[in-house]
Amino acid sequence: MVGCTGPSRPVRDRGFQPPAMVSIATTMQKPAMDPELELELLARFKTTPSLLRAAWLHLQQHNPKGAIDATAEVLYGPVQPSSHEAAFARYLRAEAYDADGQAERGQWDRDQAMALALDPELRRLLQQKHRQAPEPATEVATELVVQPRSAWQARAADRTNVNPMTRIQRVTIHHSAMYFRDTRPTTCAAQIQKIQRDHMGTRGYGDIGYHYLIDPSGRIWQGRELRYQGAHADGDNNKGNVGICLLGNFLRGRVGHSPSAEQVRAMRQLTALVMKRHGIAPDEVYCHNDFKATECPGPLLEPMVDQMVRDLNRLGTSALIDTAAGQ
Repeated sequence: MVGCTGPSRPVRDRGFQPPAMVSIATTMQKPAMDPELELELLARFKTTPSLLRAAWLHLQQHNPKGAIDATAEVLYGPVQPSSHEAAFARYLRAEAYDADGQAERGQWDRDQAMALALDPELRRLLQQKHRQAPEPATEVATELVVQPRSAWQARAADRTNVNPMTRIQRVTIHHSAMYFRDTRPTTCAAQIQKIQRDHMGTRGYGDIGYHYLIDPSGRIWQGRELRYQGAHADGDNNKGNVGICLLGNFLRGRVGHSPSAEQVRAMRQLTALVMKRHGIAPDEVYCHNDFKATECPGPLLEPMVDQMVRDLNRLGTSALIDTAAGQ
């Protein structure tokens, strides 16, 4: 007697051929059979085209976790994917992260896909997604006016040379170390452009190193996007660390000058708002020279940072925000 090994396959799966290449047409074509059945058949194959096809089908089935797992096998499996394959994997994983409510992680993968993609159809999909997405708001945009990157005509960040921000847990204060007392918006924007050129061109950073900059009028400007780790406090000190830079050179002597009252007020309010938003304790507010041998943020500003920390301990973030706003 011949034993039964299970139900026979439907006629429609006979001669099933998995995709042999990665493209919009083969990876994202409309299913010709029941998606669940196709996923079952694809599971017999561990090739990159099959895994990416499975990821797309998981997305159509509203199963982002399955898509994330399938793309992870492509990106981190035993066979290193080509740039073309990695671009598709990161695009599909970005879509999966979006569907799973992890938009920041999705944007990271989407940026990487854009940097890798050569396929014109995939690039069109990525560009369409970019056009649909609103300009990212700063973390404090709803409570404090922050000039966006477009206001100072920021150069696009090098997405291949920045790291995603880890959980935000501290703030570090800097000065730009360049004599600057001008309050005109166009001049302030040009000064921030100069800093970005130095950081990207001379120091090899992926973008301007600071997340926020404050000009002598107290105007706050967005620097590097908060979804990316900064480059302002040296190595691992940048992890989870929001960099706030006041424009000016706060050294004693002819080359230096004091920060304006408006700058100090904006520094206090911005710092308190970032702390409130992320649950940061006052003892996690630093000066740059807490991390390395440097005069930054300058002896004319450092006592004001120390006073801010004392006030934060005494009053709390909400009270400091209110008192700074009312000054």
